[in-house]
Amino acid sequence: MSIFAVTVERIGRVWKHENADLLDMASLDGKEYDFVVGKDQFVPGEVVIYFPVDSILPEWISSTLNLTGKLAGKDKNRVKTVRLRGNISQGVVCKPSQLAPTISAESLLQVGDDLTETLGVTKYDPPPISSRWGNLAPLPLLVSAYDIESAQNFVDIVERLMDEPCYITEKLEGSHWSATIYADDTIIVSQRNYRIIPVEGGEHDWYKVLRLQGLNETLERMLYDLEATQIIKAITLRGEMLGPGIQGNIYGLKDHEVRIFDIEVDGRSLNAGYFLEWAALYNVPIVPALAENITLREWLDGRSLKEASNGQSALANVLREGIVIKPMTESRDERIGRVFIKQRSPEYLAKSDL
Repeated sequence: MSIFAVTVERIGRVWKHENADLLDMASLDGKEYDFVVGKDQFVPGEVVIYFPVDSILPEWISSTLNLTGKLAGKDKNRVKTVRLRGNISQGVVCKPSQLAPTISAESLLQVGDDLTETLGVTKYDPPPISSRWGNLAPLPLLVSAYDIESAQNFVDIVERLMDEPCYITEKLEGSHWSATIYADDTIIVSQRNYRIIPVEGGEHDWYKVLRLQGLNETLERMLYDLEATQIIKAITLRGEMLGPGIQGNIYGLKDHEVRIFDIEVDGRSLNAGYFLEWAALYNVPIVPALAENITLREWLDGRSLKEASNGQSALANVLREGIVIKPMTESRDERIGRVFIKQRSPEYLAKSDL
């Protein structure tokens, strides 16, 4: 599960907003988020409460912070990346005293405290894409919900990858898709949080793409080849489902298609090198690659990660959603589990209606 929390943080920097006399820019200590604030509202070192992007705010908080009707979503209660007077702003901050009496003991707050439940904030998640040709059920064996942590929350992970060979890809704007074949040749297709149980009389779009792209046959070949040398419980292809009716179909596709970004054997992801070898061997359609087997520092070439995340998509003449970075050799971190991170493009997020 991706880490989401409304937290107690400390202001890192404050500087003048170049396009507005009554506004400043600020950032958090230890995180790579910039946001617009009122002029002289905060000072470096001040303790604040930070509401990250995708926070769904209760009405009382929106009202208290003078945000009623100013946020995103149909209920105007979701924090999203915006451009304010020309500058990107990612998240909302406030003084703890502004949320009294719910936050009644400001002196007891510690940087890092999680106030999500206390304040009644929830995280926005795109709803599952429904179809009359499929019912949703819990994810199947050896398939877990797929989440990628934000680079802006884990600057130490970014620094760790700076001098490590990496595989860097475009982050596509779509919906999570996976297909898993088990040792008995059963294939189960899933969305991000649910398996899809087919309904007789029609074909769910997720299963249709499996068939039309021949990915069922690909899985069968992979299983057959691997079973010749070892005992296999399951092989999973994970990818991004794109096309009509999905996240605004920003790439203008006429039909649905899947681009694969991970292959798992018995629930464990292949190293990037093996993933690329398998993709070539089995003719698997993969997400656009930006670089492979290069250190992050070399690839950035002086750019910040946020700057590097901006750019045109390889699929269409639109801004790309961002980038995904993973080490060529799989590794783990005690906080986030598998080490791989995403950097969503601030330029894309500021223009997106999603």
